[in-house]
Amino acid sequence: MMRERIRVRGQVQGVGFRPFVYRLAGEAGLIGWVLNDGHGVLLEVQGDPAVIGKLAERLFSEAPPLARIDHLERCPVPLQGEEGGFTIRESERGTADTAVTPDAATCPACLAELFDPADRRYRYPFINCTHCGPRYTITRAIPYDRPNTTMAAFPLCEACSREYRDPLDRRFHAQPNACPICGPSLELYDAAGYRQNGDPIAATLARLQRGEVVAIKGLGGFHLACNARDPEAVARLRRRKGRDAKPLAVMAANAESLAGCVEWTEAERALLTGSERPIVLLRKRSNTDSELAGCAPGVGWLGAMLPYTPIHYLLFHEAAGRPVDGAWLQAPWELLLVMTSANPGGEPLVIDNDEALRRLSGIADAWLMHDRPIAVRCDDSVMRVDAGGAAFIRRARGFTPQAIPLPHAGPSTLAVGGYFKNTVCLTRGSEAFVSQHIGDLDGAASRGFLAEVMEHLCDVLRIRPEQVVHGRHGDLPGSQWAAD
Repeated sequence: MMRERIRVRGQVQGVGFRPFVYRLAGEAGLIGWVLNDGHGVLLEVQGDPAVIGKLAERLFSEAPPLARIDHLERCPVPLQGEEGGFTIRESERGTADTAVTPDAATCPACLAELFDPADRRYRYPFINCTHCGPRYTITRAIPYDRPNTTMAAFPLCEACSREYRDPLDRRFHAQPNACPICGPSLELYDAAGYRQNGDPIAATLARLQRGEVVAIKGLGGFHLACNARDPEAVARLRRRKGRDAKPLAVMAANAESLAGCVEWTEAERALLTGSERPIVLLRKRSNTDSELAGCAPGVGWLGAMLPYTPIHYLLFHEAAGRPVDGAWLQAPWELLLVMTSANPGGEPLVIDNDEALRRLSGIADAWLMHDRPIAVRCDDSVMRVDAGGAAFIRRARGFTPQAIPLPHAGPSTLAVGGYFKNTVCLTRGSEAFVSQHIGDLDGAASRGFLAEVMEHLCDVLRIRPEQVVHGRHGDLPGSQWAAD
């Protein structure tokens, strides 16, 4: 018999890692405990040395889908008696050096429930579990526990609470866990700001199909959406937003629904369908500009993405006639939607409901909104595949704030970025955390967003930088902020 303490660092909070350890330890007949703290996941296991060694191997080989282990440290500790079974302990607070998990697209298990008429979460727009859903965009502090997220305002009902407390349930400590009884709700508002009666998904789809522009609240902000196959709707959206020529991204129900408009390689399809769900630049076909007139004029590429929230999936499910057979998720469908960032030109992404009604007045014809607050603005990531593999054009939702390993440790540093396409970077030891895309710093609102991002990164990672790095041009907003 021996006892061992195992420290796991990396993307291991909010991804179902503790129940995963609980299950492995139970299967192996080990006793001990596991908990979250400011450094990641900590566990102690006691039993046969060979069995403990096998468990350590399985932590790597069978980790949950969203987990990423950067370091695993093992050390022997004294044996303990009078300890029965294996338990999950409450999180411990303290100095933090763990990573925050990015948002992830709705997983297959949740999709199966979403479209099952017999399930209590049938067509519930906020279904999620430990393998999917909002993470970074609802996180206000770490450890990643419900009171530290924007879900704190939604007390769990009895059924959801049972799931949340059961270590063998897929929703054990899924912080955004909710259902129609206790969770956020979805509402549609018209151009005058009045709430509309009836099914908000069905009414939103009807508006999109008749050529209207709808502001849709997502994970890290609002999208402006319209029917991508309606050239008049696309032109109307461009005119109202003041976006004359830049390409617009298109969302399809699945990759098969894009086949008539774009070509892709296996690497590009893998990017499209991954849990990060970025916009992927795909080569247009000869008929693309006639099929999607006005979406991406004058360029050889179309930015395409697939649904990543239940709300997106429900719109396509509605358009498909609400099929109960899951096969519809792989079938090609006609509906393609423009999904572009909901912000007047040059301004930060809109995230608040009242802000959306005010700032998008005159741009949107209707607003599909919910009452779960967004803690962090985070735009869609944009990627392409070239000879060197997958490359970022814009790094944001799905990837921020994953830690990027550095070759060596150094003093904690905040780099404030440049004037165009701004991002900021914060280092901690041998890790770098690049912020979500901020954009050009032309106006006061964008500069305020810069300060907002820097403050949030420092707070959520509990880092106070020892030095600030900025450009030598003294008139740049970042340089001016650093000088202050």
